[in-house]
Amino acid sequence: MTTGAPSESDDEWAARVTRAVRSGSRDALAEIYDRCADDIVRFLRATTRRDESFALDCLQEMFMRLAANPPIVDARAALVAWMRLTALNIARNAIVADARRARRESAHGTDGRDERADSEPLASVLSRVDAEEAELLRLRHVEGMRIAAIARMLGATPHAIESALRRLMARLRAGGAA
Repeated sequence: MTTGAPSESDDEWAARVTRAVRSGSRDALAEIYDRCADDIVRFLRATTRRDESFALDCLQEMFMRLAANPPIVDARAALVAWMRLTALNIARNAIVADARRARRESAHGTDGRDERADSEPLASVLSRVDAEEAELLRLRHVEGMRIAAIARMLGATPHAIESALRRLMARLRAGGAA
């Protein structure tokens, strides 16, 4: 028999770390990551049948939501269920967005087009935008980054990036200048 403090149960651990995250503890968030991240990635890969990169993107977004508004739970099962559901919703949204993008590209005939034929219109478009707008267009449409990833990279909110892109695209479609 060992002496000393009794070990913490999984449920006690979940209650402690979620309360600590709610009070702003980065260490508690790191503790949750260390203990649960691999399981969530495996769950996402098995459920969505997507690659590890996709699962890691969803995991990162899920942890951002956990840090911003963590649930208060009294059981590890409740924490894991919240994490899985949140990560799955993020994955679903990403899959739906990818499907919409593919449909738009297909409808606009962007698949298989000759890049040389596009170079003149592209130069015309780029002449109508400033450097920040050109960077937004490059990240979204050339690099294929998701809005949330662009927002993290640029230190903005996803809503701000989405709005900026929407306004920029509307202006370009209307033929407006910067």
